[in-house]
Amino acid sequence: MSKAGEKNTLKRKHQAPFKSPFQKDAASRVSEGDQQTVDLVKDKLKMVDKEIEDLKSQGMEEAELQLHIDKLHEYNEIKDVGQLVLGRLANLEGVRTKDLYDQYGLNLED
Repeated sequence: MSKAGEKNTLKRKHQAPFKSPFQKDAASRVSEGDQQTVDLVKDKLKMVDKEIEDLKSQGMEEAELQLHIDKLHEYNEIKDVGQLVLGRLANLEGVRTKDLYDQYGLNLED
């Protein structure tokens, strides 16, 4: 075969764009287990969206939720400070913090 014939043969072999054997399309990369996980997450998202719509239909608003979240943060900060104070008092008095709850009429569950 002549050089011109060889070039034409080589060209024809390589006319298609290079496709790496390591690259797969997105659909083939998702395993069956992964797809089940994706489906579960989608189902959970639908449930949460429905709950949000139900709450909105009952008159609740996101701004109200943010207020409750802010109040919970404030409560937790105050509670943490109270725990620190009780811990210091217990240390100074040489007793357990739990004993101070009874002494000051506090509920252990709070």
